[in-house]
Formats: sequence, C-alpha cells, structure tokens
Amino acid sequence: MKIFFEKLLFAILVIISTAILLLGLRGLPGNPTADDLNSLQWTRTGPFESSNDRGRFALTYSLLEDHSLQFSRDIATFATPDLAITKDEKYVSLFAPGTSFLIIPGYLFGKILGASQVGAFAIVSIFALMNTLLIYAIAKRLGAYPFAAALGALTFLFATPAFTYAVSLSQHHFSVFVLLLNLYLLIRWKNWWSLSLIWFLCALSIVIDNPNVFFLFPIGIYALGHIVQLKKKEGDLQFSIRPVYILTLSAIIIPLAFFAWFNQVSNGSSLQLSGTLKRVLSVSQNQTETSTDVEKLSVNIPTGENIESIESNKEKTSVGFFQTRNLWNGFYVHFISADRGIVWFTPIVLMGIFGLVFLFRSHESITAVIIASMGANVLLYSMWGDPWGGWAFGSRYLIPTYALLCVGLAISLTHWRKNIIFLTIFIALFIYSVRINALGALGTSTIPPQVEVLALEKITGQIQKYNFERSRDYLYEQGSKSFVYQTIARKSMTAPQYYALVSSLIIATGVILLLALWFVSSKKKV
Repeated sequence: MKIFFEKLLFAILVIISTAILLLGLRGLPGNPTADDLNSLQWTRTGPFESSNDRGRFALTYSLLEDHSLQFSRDIATFATPDLAITKDEKYVSLFAPGTSFLIIPGYLFGKILGASQVGAFAIVSIFALMNTLLIYAIAKRLGAYPFAAALGALTFLFATPAFTYAVSLSQHHFSVFVLLLNLYLLIRWKNWWSLSLIWFLCALSIVIDNPNVFFLFPIGIYALGHIVQLKKKEGDLQFSIRPVYILTLSAIIIPLAFFAWFNQVSNGSSLQLSGTLKRVLSVSQNQTETSTDVEKLSVNIPTGENIESIESNKEKTSVGFFQTRNLWNGFYVHFISADRGIVWFTPIVLMGIFGLVFLFRSHESITAVIIASMGANVLLYSMWGDPWGGWAFGSRYLIPTYALLCVGLAISLTHWRKNIIFLTIFIALFIYSVRINALGALGTSTIPPQVEVLALEKITGQIQKYNFERSRDYLYEQGSKSFVYQTIARKSMTAPQYYALVSSLIIATGVILLLALWFVSSKKKV
C-alpha cells in the first residue's frame, strides 16, 4: 500500500507540474523566418525579449534552416548583443553550443505542428520537469518523507526564479539537470557504468555552459574517490587504484570531441571558446560595431536589454571574466539586493539550510559535496563582472543552488513536520515566493539592475522599476507572454486573472501537500 501511494504521489507531481509548465510556456504560433525574428512581435513584446533567448535560438535556427554554424546578417542582427565575430569576420554565437543542440528535437517537432519556437522552448520545460523529479528522488534517498520531498521539488520549480527560466529559453535547467543527475548517480549506484555516466555528464556540462565545470568539480573529486581509494593502515595513509574503473574516464571523449569540432567549424580553432571571441554590439547594413570599437555603451532601450560593460582591447580569456575584487558586491547582489536578492525573490529556499545541517549528521560525505557545489556556484558568480545576469528575473545564476537548497528544504520539512511554527512560516514564504516568481514567468523577465535605473530614467524621462514590480506592471498593462494565454485564455480572461489562476493552482497544490505531510505525521508515533 505504501508503494502504491508513493507512485500515486509521484504521478500527481508529474501531472500538476506538467500542466502548470504548459500554462506558463512562452511562445507564439507559427514558424518564424529570419525577417520575422527581428520584428517587435517576436523580440521585445514576444518570447525572445531576452538576448539570452535570442543568442541560443539563433544557432539552432542557423543550423537547421541555413545549414551553417555561422550566421547570416539577419540572424546576426537577431542575436545581438550576444553575438561574436571570428578572426575571419564571420558572425557566430557568443554562447557554448549545448543548449542550441539540445533543443533541436523540439524545434523540428514544433515546426511540423506549426510552432517551431514553442517546440524549442518546450524542451527546456521538459528538463525543468526532470529536475523536479530528480529533487524528489534525491530527497527521498536522503531520508525525506515523500510529501516533504514533493514539496521541496514543487518549491524549486515554481517558487524560485527557476519557474521563469523553465518556460523560456536558457541554459540553466540543462546545467541543473547535469548537476542533479550526477548527484543522484553518486547516491544511488557505485558501479562502472554509473561512474562512466558521471564523467560523460561532467564533460557535457562544459558544452552546455563553460563555467559549469567549476561547480561540478566537487562531484568530480568525489567520483574520483571510486577510482583512487585512500585507506589508513597501521598509522600510514595508503592508496590503491582500481584499474578497470580508470577506463570510465574515457566517457569524456565524446562530449569534448564534439566541443572541439564545434569550436573548429564555428570559431576557427578547436580551442577557441565562443565567449572569448570579440563581441558584436550591433550590425548595420554597411558596418559591424564590436566591443573594441567604442569606449562606452549606452542602454539599449528599444529591445529592453542590458549590454555588459565595455571590454578592454586585451585578449579575452575564459577565466578573465571572474575577479575576486567583485566578491562582496556579488554577495550583496545575489542575496540582499532588491533587484536580484534571494531574500526578495525566493526567501523560502533559505529554510533549506536547516535541512543541510540535519543531513550532515546522517550523510556527511554527500552533504559535503552538496555544500561544496553550492559554494562554488555562489563564489563563481559573485566574482563575475555582471552578477545581475543582464536584464533578468532574480539571481538566475544561482538556480543550481536553489535546487540543492530545495533538497535541504525537503529534509527540513521532514524533521519539523509536526512543528506548527515552522510549517506556518513555510507556507507563508511559499505563498509569497510563488506569487513573486509567477510574475516573472507569466509577465516579463527583463528587469534592469538597479545600477542602470538612473540612466534609464534619464533617457526615458520616466520612473523605472528594477525588481518584480516591473514584471507585475507588464502583466497588468501589456498582458502575458504565455502561449496558452495568447492563443486560448485571453478570449475569456485578463492577464491578471490568468496569473491568479496559475499561482492559485500552485499554492493550492503546496497547501494540500503540506496538510498531507502533517496528517500522515500526526498518525505516526514519535
């Protein structure tokens, strides 16, 4: 009977999460051409409001429609300002290629149905759903009650900025999938094939987003312990190597070979990373303006985009984007600031810290890996020159940390499942966090950093908002970017009503799960 109810809970979690993701999925009907993609309908007021979306979709479109890894002028215009130019003056993507290749099946399937962009975005939603299920599975493996694990998973998907980036196009959920699947493999199995898959995924993560290698490093070190084993014998430290397991390292060859091929064909050298190429700021009919052609960049009001600070004439390197002098400002931006901070956008995840403390007592090694991965993620993007993530919703760079904290949240709920004060605080923060993050998913996610607001106000002559209030205003004044809303629901309700429907559905699900957790716990002996 217990197994039956757990399977039923799992099925309910899948069905509800899928339904809400479908309600939030951004898009427009049709198979846009290169000319269409540069229109306001598809960019500023459409699904490609962010250059992060455009830059990755541009590579998919160019590959499938133009059969080239290098962009035509129209596609290059669409991709700016996240566009690079090679030494032989070819336009290419500024991003690692993994995301653009992973969404290919969705693009092709969507094209058959007359909605190629929606199909491409849907692949991200599928991976977001798998991340939710992985959090559920990991939390259960580490001792969380099923209802608590489901609440932790639901919190990650709909009560953090992960919601916004689950219904648009970005690399974040692909990166989180690699992290969580590796973590699950470490917990669940310790054999040859699981270790091979871990190395494969670690290499693949670099193809998805180059900085992933840093916060997957703790997992790699832990996995290396299955190959090189240290033992203390008679006061001496001895180590032994498992020769057969060394062969598992060969799994990195396929992803890295693909990455080298892509860099060679696209960028002109197998070792030339896209992010280290010269950046293109704008493309006109007769000339190309690059990041070394100007001394100062202005805010691009027409597209609602932020352009990073001017880069120097020195050659860019893969680690040159990170500076320790940025740390304190980065910490402030990610945790406290009103434009990106966790305490404003998703305070509920902080309750997961208590769970990690509890977890450390029973699963010391795996908890150390979790904490090290979170620490690497936070440190890395606190050193980043643009910790705001451009014009974005919340601290999008910390989505991997949100996922791991939600594993801890499931443990917290398990340990304090009978504590009325804790449960009351949890549900209050859950409701708040869901309502905030549903604004970003259903409204606009292009929110300027506070540091740019004064410049914006000077240019526009209007007061500019720099947090989720901007998303709320967009929802009330211009509507929702949801595909379901724009094609079906707008005929019978307003965008604020649609927002209320979606957020209420999430909140109701969370409340039911919490009541179920409390009810089941009250029936058990302490």
